[in-house]
Amino acid sequence: MDLPAKRIVADRLQTVNQDIQILRDTDPRCADLEALGYALVGESWGARLRLDENEGLSLYSDAVNRVLESGIDIQELGVEWADALLELELINNPDYPYTPATSRAVPTEESIRALWRLENRLFGAISAGVLVGAISTSGEAGIVELDFASILREYRGMGIGKALVSAAILSWIGTGIRIFATGGAMTNEASLGTVESLGFNVEERWRSYQLPM
Repeated sequence: MDLPAKRIVADRLQTVNQDIQILRDTDPRCADLEALGYALVGESWGARLRLDENEGLSLYSDAVNRVLESGIDIQELGVEWADALLELELINNPDYPYTPATSRAVPTEESIRALWRLENRLFGAISAGVLVGAISTSGEAGIVELDFASILREYRGMGIGKALVSAAILSWIGTGIRIFATGGAMTNEASLGTVESLGFNVEERWRSYQLPM
């Protein structure tokens, strides 16, 4: 691209001038960034589930019951589980896929305990008294966000993630909320597959660009 053309593209990106840019995949500025030499460094998605008043809930109760039948308990967590959740998150933090749009900071005791002060609702999977999986959810303006889920590596592939999401959905429905949202890195195929199997539809995709050093 010649210099005048580069200036035209730069003018169009006058509000997008930082080293890292996160754009919807339908945004025409994606092509502009690529023309300026930005590299695609991550892709992510956002999904929603909308349940009408007459929709059956057996999909969710069955997911919970399958895990209960395996001997793993699924329950809402009180703040007394904060230390166990911190330990779980510290173990699993390196496994969270990284993109600029979905990165998760290393948790601290303060950040974990703050989840309850923010009135999040947390649900856990407990095996022989040990917290082996958890999900944190938050509700605002009639929508529940599934903020993060974390499962010990040796317990993955057992349906625990699906059971935790389902338990959260069933519990929040009891408060009258029937719209749920979540998201993640495109490389996290297990997470995407879990929510899609529970009726979530991907409604947006995002691209993260970085200007090479």
